[in-house]
Amino acid sequence: MFDHIRADFRRYRHAHRGSRFAPVAAAFEYGFLATLVYRYGRWTRSIRPRLLSYPFKLVYVALRFFVHVLFGIDLSTNAEIGPGLYIGHFGGIFLHGHMGRNCSVGQGVTIGYKGAGKSTERPRVGDDVYIGAGAFVIGAIRVGDRVVIGANTTVVKDIPDDCVVVSAKPRVLPPVGN
Repeated sequence: MFDHIRADFRRYRHAHRGSRFAPVAAAFEYGFLATLVYRYGRWTRSIRPRLLSYPFKLVYVALRFFVHVLFGIDLSTNAEIGPGLYIGHFGGIFLHGHMGRNCSVGQGVTIGYKGAGKSTERPRVGDDVYIGAGAFVIGAIRVGDRVVIGANTTVVKDIPDDCVVVSAKPRVLPPVGN
C-alpha cells in the first residue's frame, strides 16, 4: 500500500516541480487526497479478523463521503488502481474499473460497467494511459498501454496499445414526429 501511495505522491509532486513548496502543494491536492482515501479503503478490506476491520471501515465510509461531496471524486474500493494515479482536475470523476500504473484522468471521467441489466464486468485500463475530460470508458473492454483517450470520447470497444482515441464523428438523426 505504501509503495502505491509514494508513487501517487511522486506524480503530484512532479506536477508542482519548480515550486519551493512542491511537497506541501502536492499533499493537499484534492486528487491526491481522494487517492489516499481510496488506498486506505482498499487496506481496510485486508484486515483480519473481519470484526477488527469494522472501526477502520467506518472511518473510511466517513472519509469517502467527504471526498465525494467536497471533491466530486468517487473511487470504488472494488476497483483495482495501480500506483501513480493522477487526477488533474476537480469533479465528476467516477472510477470503478481496473487501472494500470501511471494513469492520468481529467474532470468528468467515468470508468465503469454498462449496467442496465447488461454485463457487470468493468473495463481494464492499461499502464500510462491518459483519459481526457468528459471521457467515458464503459463495459467489459480492455484499453491497452500508452493510450490517449481524447476529451468527450466514449469508449465501448477494445483499444490496442499505443493508440490515440478521439470522439466519433457525430451523426444527425431525423427529427422525431410531433
